[in-house]
Amino acid sequence: MNSSKKHILRNQSEMPRHFAALAAQDDRLKNLVLDSEEHPTIAKFKLDGKTHRFALKFLTTPTIADVPDAEFDASTHPMLVVPRLSPVFLRACQEKRISILDLNGQGWLRAPDLLVSLPSLPDRNFRFAQAPRNVFVGKSARIVRTLLSDSKRIWRQNELIQRTGATSGLVSRIVTHLTQQEFLRKTDARRFQVVSPASLLDAWAQADDFSRRAVTWRFSVLNADSVALAKTIKQVFARDNRQFAFTQWLAAWLRHPYTEPPIVSLYVAQLPAQKLLDELGFRQVSEAGRVWLHIPTDDGVFRETQSIQGLPLVSDAQIYLDLLKTGLRGPEQAQALREWSGFCLP
Repeated sequence: MNSSKKHILRNQSEMPRHFAALAAQDDRLKNLVLDSEEHPTIAKFKLDGKTHRFALKFLTTPTIADVPDAEFDASTHPMLVVPRLSPVFLRACQEKRISILDLNGQGWLRAPDLLVSLPSLPDRNFRFAQAPRNVFVGKSARIVRTLLSDSKRIWRQNELIQRTGATSGLVSRIVTHLTQQEFLRKTDARRFQVVSPASLLDAWAQADDFSRRAVTWRFSVLNADSVALAKTIKQVFARDNRQFAFTQWLAAWLRHPYTEPPIVSLYVAQLPAQKLLDELGFRQVSEAGRVWLHIPTDDGVFRETQSIQGLPLVSDAQIYLDLLKTGLRGPEQAQALREWSGFCLP
């Protein structure tokens, strides 16, 4: 297919034409035949001598409520078409056996004797103009982090504004989006609550890329006691008025012990001066290391912290995310923390 840069859809009327172009250009969809190139309403998919007929429905801002129940005894099955398919919406379609395709080539086709799964194409980047680009990065992620800091709390929008430092406009857009995706529900006109913390956390985990939101510096040190080492770091950093919060193995162990913390890791606003590193006995290494200092691209990690044994920790959801793609039994500790009854509760 020809290379395509980012494409912002302004309204739903643009979608049928772009979908027809995708069907014509994508070799994976060569068996998908549309009834029109400009305004397709019916798609036929031929495979192994059978023809499956789908009625197309175009959605710019899909919600879980838009996913119908499949009727496999009918001759025509529903197929939803969206600008960009989210993991949560895909899962909802799969659970109800509803076919779904987005304009980036990702899709899941389902009918009697038919199951086709398609990944996104690397050269397409469609999204609807009014949809948030990514609710799990930067200041948008601050809002999700705060919502998960107390998963049972009923929130007000002004509370999120104050705690995240985000603008009222951004908070409003993210809250609206999360409500449309059924992550949030309104309890009254001005208050809302997380419906399924687990689903929201799963969506965040799928979208998260630690390497893009933090730079890590590794150090060796002689101190073998993780808690004692953390308390020493706290004493030195506190004298320097340095913003920091512990995460990963040590933080998870302090919240809910499962595996002994092999590494002491923490977020710091900036790399400490060499004299502080020397005072702590830190020696920089390229691999492994006993201490990891993460410098975040956004200071939102410091806005939702908790104190255990006098040590500042990032939020439970942040600890979980930071452990998921590590080694040294990090995913096991993450799962144990998540299954703990006190997870994401103050």
